[in-house]
Amino acid sequence: MAREVQIGGRSFLLLAWEDIMGQVDNLSARIEASYRPDTIVGILRGGLFVANLLSDIWGIDEVYPLGLKSYRGIGDRGEVHIYHWPKLPRLDDRQVLLVDDVSDEGKTLWTALNKIILPLSPKNVKTAVLHIKPWTAFQPDYFVVRTGSWILYPWSRYESWRQLSSGVVNISDDEAEAERLISLLGISRERAMRLLKGSEFPGE
Repeated sequence: MAREVQIGGRSFLLLAWEDIMGQVDNLSARIEASYRPDTIVGILRGGLFVANLLSDIWGIDEVYPLGLKSYRGIGDRGEVHIYHWPKLPRLDDRQVLLVDDVSDEGKTLWTALNKIILPLSPKNVKTAVLHIKPWTAFQPDYFVVRTGSWILYPWSRYESWRQLSSGVVNISDDEAEAERLISLLGISRERAMRLLKGSEFPGE
């Protein structure tokens, strides 16, 4: 079950796949109450997982990936860069749902909506996420959980380790805390230690 954990004096929301499935079911019900999308655009990487799960629930075949990146770490948010433009059809007769996993500051969703989706003149467009942060400047049309904690998603376990082991948790200062983080994330200790040394692959 989703739970709040303390690591290095900070609060984290730890999520398992079962939590994600339940939250996606919740999100789908909220959307269905007022909107019927026929085209889904998922923001890479986390948003595409959510978009695919929603498409499975609704039986929607058209799911398009959109690549934007701005989030680099705790307290370190950069400008939004579009690195993968979706190959979208004409949208003038489409009910579009733009999906991400979280709206943190909201820059990614704002950019995707205003720079990519709206210029294609969709019939209608709504935005949906699983989580929003209290300080987000962009308010999605649909969300499930509001949290001020750093979110540990099951699809980005090693990304979380890369970010946290060099910031919140430093193994040279607190080995026990680093080992606890490895256990909570369910990642390979051997690979985690290689990443700590700057090596992605065995033998480097």
